Amino acid sequence: MRLPRLRIGVFRAAILTAIGLILVVSCRKSIETSSVEKPVVESVKPAARSLLGATANLAAENQSGESGFLLLDRGDQAFAWRTRLADAAESSIDAQYFLWKNDEAGKIMMQRLIAAADRGVRVRVLVDDSMTESNPRYLATFGAHPNVSVRLYKPFGPKGKSLVMRWLDYASDLKVLNRRMHNKVFVVDGSYSIVGGRNIGNEYFEYIGPFCFRCRDLLAVGPVVESTAVGFDQYWNSDWTVPIEDVISSVPNSEKSRKAWDELVEFSTDRDHYPNGFFDLPANFETAWEAVKNQLYWGKARLLIDAVPPIKGQPENRLGFDQTGKTLLKIMNRSQSEVYIQSAYLILLDGGFDALRAANQRGVKVVLSTNSMASDNHLSAFVGYRKQRKEMIKAGAELFEMRPDDHSEEALFSPALLKKYDTKFGLHAKTMVFDGRYTFVGSFNVDPRSVNLNTEMGLLVDCQELAEAVAASIKNDIAPGNSWQLELTAKGEVNWVTRRDGKVTEDLKVEPMTTAAQRAAADLLIVVPDKSQL
Repeated sequence: MRLPRLRIGVFRAAILTAIGLILVVSCRKSIETSSVEKPVVESVKPAARSLLGATANLAAENQSGESGFLLLDRGDQAFAWRTRLADAAESSIDAQYFLWKNDEAGKIMMQRLIAAADRGVRVRVLVDDSMTESNPRYLATFGAHPNVSVRLYKPFGPKGKSLVMRWLDYASDLKVLNRRMHNKVFVVDGSYSIVGGRNIGNEYFEYIGPFCFRCRDLLAVGPVVESTAVGFDQYWNSDWTVPIEDVISSVPNSEKSRKAWDELVEFSTDRDHYPNGFFDLPANFETAWEAVKNQLYWGKARLLIDAVPPIKGQPENRLGFDQTGKTLLKIMNRSQSEVYIQSAYLILLDGGFDALRAANQRGVKVVLSTNSMASDNHLSAFVGYRKQRKEMIKAGAELFEMRPDDHSEEALFSPALLKKYDTKFGLHAKTMVFDGRYTFVGSFNVDPRSVNLNTEMGLLVDCQELAEAVAASIKNDIAPGNSWQLELTAKGEVNWVTRRDGKVTEDLKVEPMTTAAQRAAADLLIVVPDKSQL
């Protein structure tokens, strides 16, 4: 899920003038975040005697300062580890997400965190405001517990308004439009963290439904977890964040909220509210950890995280943080053999094309995996990519687009369920593998918005075994039946090709599995998007 992309083109002046007139009449303003007083709160240090602290210390013992990682490659697995960690928490849970939806996944995770708070666990939840629900009851229910604190990043108007009025608030203060907080991290007891591309919502955990995302996370243990906790604090205590009680008009007390919490408990007992395959996995942390603790990938790791943007011209303490995209570009420019890049949205800036051409000249194999028109959930983003894909191929990249009927994804569900929901699969993973050694898993898409406008984060791990596992996962995603490979004809036109055993079994001339209406809509957009906003 992303911030809806700006479509600024021929009608820019008219649109902005109309908005300006409405804003003058309504006199609406965004919340002045830097003027909101709130306490500075820091992460809880790991407790060696707690269950999670003890297991984490034991796992990291004799690892020479390396961190351990579990690849969360499937939705049920990623969801299960979040619920297990929440159920096992004894001191703290810190959750930071771009999006926390009010659906099955969102409600179950909310229930798990409230249950932890009932046990005395301190819970902090930080969510970007660009995609929060307008329903104040949903947000207030979460933050009403005395042990739960909720803050919104760059809120742009009180909750409870109509969607139109909230977006007018948004447009009235363009400085909050960009540098949205796209970070995604889950830290429990200061001992375990999960970092990756998933928001909290059904489609990110491969729930069956109209749309289902292919995504990827890493569960981490060891020294790098402290970095994720420090990174969370950097944003939590930022001047850009506002406590939920300062955003909505009324926060019910815990007594009034108890009924809602009890309803969440009842909701969470229904097996139909969990992702497919969830109940085939161990239910509790100890059993699950015992099964995987000897299968962790160990390596030197670094958290890449963007510094909190400056406010009123004054940069905040960067704590050694950098722009995620710049670091990844440096690694790309040092690659020697092969690079795998999987990005839901793929739009290169000039430096990206320079890196691609330079890699080709060095003899580096570069594989790019992204969405097709049929699988992309943002048509304007796809149009920005479509303008570039011929140049990507000419620069030497092997380019693959995900099929909306990805066979590996379809195999997770029964034909009856796929037919019932008319499910379309899309790519949401943000993953890179360099030279079979360095792996990046995080929130960063290879596009101008991630490079310059959003804040991003991810884990960069030096471990050959993890790199091999992630590369194998990407290779499966681009295999015949899961993706099309794009090739150029002698006339320079794009073909979508499927090869099996070296033979071409499918060679398509038009955007596969799209309608004439979809293609016409894309053609209309081709002159509209401002690349810097994509």
